[in-house]
Amino acid sequence: MARTGHSIAFLSRGVCAGLASRLDCLSRFCALYSFTGALFTFFVGTMISKQPLYIQGINSSNQEITKESAFGAMGMFIFLFSSSMIYLCYHKCHDEEEIIRSQGYVRPGQRALRISDYEVQVEIPSAASSPSVSPRNSPRNSRSNEEVVDLLS
Repeated sequence: MARTGHSIAFLSRGVCAGLASRLDCLSRFCALYSFTGALFTFFVGTMISKQPLYIQGINSSNQEITKESAFGAMGMFIFLFSSSMIYLCYHKCHDEEEIIRSQGYVRPGQRALRISDYEVQVEIPSAASSPSVSPRNSPRNSRSNEEVVDLLS
């Protein structure tokens, strides 16, 4: 019995992880499905209220209840469409922000969360250096950090 429980838990965890990784595609499908469903139920509700003779089984005794049911279903489709679109907009903005931050950029008005990876090195060209001087023994490389700071200021 315990082994069956572990198997069910493993399968459900895999299914949930698979669905969570594909929520963007599922939201697009739900948005498309609910948009077409809202259009269809709007058409059916309009047909029930304006021309009930074209739909078999609709008479004056059940016309109001079927019209309310059709427009209620349309409301549920509109809710599903709007929630799918909200998720898609949020997901799109969230992904753009993550891409920007992963590249090291920050939007204006926000503080950087980490120190830059770039190191700036400033070299001051020496007026006394000549082409015959080797790079290791050049006066530029023999200066201390204090001398370089004095030259910069």
